[in-house]
Amino acid sequence: MAKIKSKGRFAPAEPSRDAVPAETFRLHLLSGLFLAAAVFAAYSNSLHGTWALDDTSISQYTSIQENLNLRLGYRKIAYLTFQFNKWINPGDPFNYRLFNIAVHLVNTMLVYWLSFLTLRLPGMRDRFARYGYPVALLSATVFALHPVNINAVAYIVQRMTSLSAMFVLLGLISYVYTRSRPSGPYSVPLYLCSAVCIFLGIFSKENAVMALPLIVLYDRFFLAAEGQRGFLRRLAVGVAGVIIVIAVASVPLGFSKAAGDIAGQFLHMNQPIPTAGWTAADVYWTPLQHILTEFRVLCRYLSLLVLPLPGRLVFDYWGFVPSTGLTHPPATLPAVLVIFGLVCLAILKRRTMPFLSFGILWYLIAISLESFVALGSDFYFEHRNYLPVAGLFFGVIAQTAVFLKEPLLRRKTLWTVVVILSVLLGGLTYQRNFVWKDSVTLWTDTVDKVPQNLRAMMALGNAFLRAADFTSAGRYYGKALAEASSEKRPQYFHDAAYSLGMVDLFRGDLPAAKKIIDLMEGRLSGESATGILKGFYLSLSGDAGAALQQLNSSLRSAKGLDRVIVYTLLGDTCRRIGQSAEAIKNYQDAVDLDPSFAAAYYGMGNVYFTIRDIARAEKFTSMALGLDPGNPLSLAQMADIVLVKKGPVRVAREYAEKSVASSPPFYQPYASMATVLVLMGDDAGADAFFRKAREHGLQGYQLPLAKARAYFMKGDRGKAALYLREVAGLADAPPDLKAAIRNSAK
Repeated sequence: MAKIKSKGRFAPAEPSRDAVPAETFRLHLLSGLFLAAAVFAAYSNSLHGTWALDDTSISQYTSIQENLNLRLGYRKIAYLTFQFNKWINPGDPFNYRLFNIAVHLVNTMLVYWLSFLTLRLPGMRDRFARYGYPVALLSATVFALHPVNINAVAYIVQRMTSLSAMFVLLGLISYVYTRSRPSGPYSVPLYLCSAVCIFLGIFSKENAVMALPLIVLYDRFFLAAEGQRGFLRRLAVGVAGVIIVIAVASVPLGFSKAAGDIAGQFLHMNQPIPTAGWTAADVYWTPLQHILTEFRVLCRYLSLLVLPLPGRLVFDYWGFVPSTGLTHPPATLPAVLVIFGLVCLAILKRRTMPFLSFGILWYLIAISLESFVALGSDFYFEHRNYLPVAGLFFGVIAQTAVFLKEPLLRRKTLWTVVVILSVLLGGLTYQRNFVWKDSVTLWTDTVDKVPQNLRAMMALGNAFLRAADFTSAGRYYGKALAEASSEKRPQYFHDAAYSLGMVDLFRGDLPAAKKIIDLMEGRLSGESATGILKGFYLSLSGDAGAALQQLNSSLRSAKGLDRVIVYTLLGDTCRRIGQSAEAIKNYQDAVDLDPSFAAAYYGMGNVYFTIRDIARAEKFTSMALGLDPGNPLSLAQMADIVLVKKGPVRVAREYAEKSVASSPPFYQPYASMATVLVLMGDDAGADAFFRKAREHGLQGYQLPLAKARAYFMKGDRGKAALYLREVAGLADAPPDLKAAIRNSAK
């Protein structure tokens, strides 16, 4: 029913049902513009934020053809949108998050329109039409800005969740239009549109299958005007639709196998859940424990809806303590009573409080698949609330509006409430979104809130590793290793040991790395990761032949990222012994498998720099920096390239300063900075950085050789000759280098 202005209130009018009065259109346009501005303001500080957790899985899909051939049907719609973002700019999270925010804004408008439409349906119009606009605006505002939805918007890969919700809402709206005008010329196309939307939702994320019971729920509350018989007929059609959807989607999505696996778990409620595609890493609880735990999880979700303070929001709650019985932990029984109490309230108050009852049942039905059916999945993820809260917010707000009656019908009062909610919820969302600033910030926040979270410890270690803070990375990998050992979590023990061993090798701490290798051989015999560490260790120890043999052996069993790492280590080993062509081949094999692996591009740049192909050295080093802008080795190499090209020393200094900013454990950044300072005439500063280079591994003849090179580039042949004579007098200098120096002196 349309609205017209009447003494500052929103009052019902009775024009043609298809008419859209100018006043109503202006209200909708104003609301849409306001909501768009509010959403973009609340999420603006997340746009350039870090990648997180499963965001890295996006890079596994390098082409549309690969998607179609290798993962036909598996969340295909979502991955095709990721492919679109990769086409724009694969390494920049800005365009991915901008797309996510746009989807969230579309969903906000769908919540707005569904709320408005519901209160104008034939069976609702006489009593509730005048509340349509206030309820729609308030419902959309809360949905748009509530912090509980952050992880479905700012967490890039959870576009799957928001896309799935979008198609569910579109399918429901199409169904509502069809049911409210069953004799119209567009009824069949709209039914088909509804079905297509549900399928698109399922191919974005499987939980869109819950659209079918949600549509039945909506029908029962708001469309069942012709009585029980008509509803039962449509219910039968809905059940048949569920069966058809599962049957059609079973081939590409494996629904039938998954359904069989889950049904089998429900038949063995007290046996540990076997690992499957949807289960958590190292799942160790039983189906009954999973179900009991989810009552506590839902209660925590509901508390976040009421008190969504940033300090209470958790990005990743791995390690949520499972309920082993109704009294352990003690909060289990109260949580069960709360959820069952809400169900009873919704059923008993269906006639007197229809909107609240609908909202409660919508929430519990929408969240049930991921919480109570997908046994063995992680207990807690806040993004699972995205579709459930769409109906819950509408139900609570509509019931509140009906209870208050007059106040929200006054335009000034309505907009005052909207602005207050926007400032409050939008401010909390904006504040929380600072957590996306960088990976260290995100995972430090998570570890502080969930200290037992092994996954967060590993992710924080990875964040420090990318920032070249090897000390901090090693500390968190060590904590994860100790925790995984004491808690008997084999998968995390494997990952933590492997990562800690890699850090020790990056730092050049060979004895510590050897201890990790021995530990892994004792507990993880036959693992490819152990072989990779051994090959890396042998390479750094100077035994290139044994290293190549070990790495080639590991290559036969390595998969995924491990295979990329092996090729890169083979390239590094070949580069160290002067086999440039073979090194380049191995690096190329690495980037063919993973075009986003920066270390392989750095290695190729290093090889080309060594053989004085400066153009290619610059090309591949630039590619490495494009993927990993803060890598100290790539920055130092770019500084050297600028100097060799006789580019501006100022530019070289900028690269060198960035390379030493994180105090990396490698000598190359300090040597590059020293060379820059030599060219700038700051010999004292250069000596200080040469000393740091020596402390970080620039030993023996290499140190005076680096100094000779720097002064030769400056044009000071006297000092260059002085340092070259020092090189010739050192026992570790290669004989051919000594001979070349003596010949040049003659």
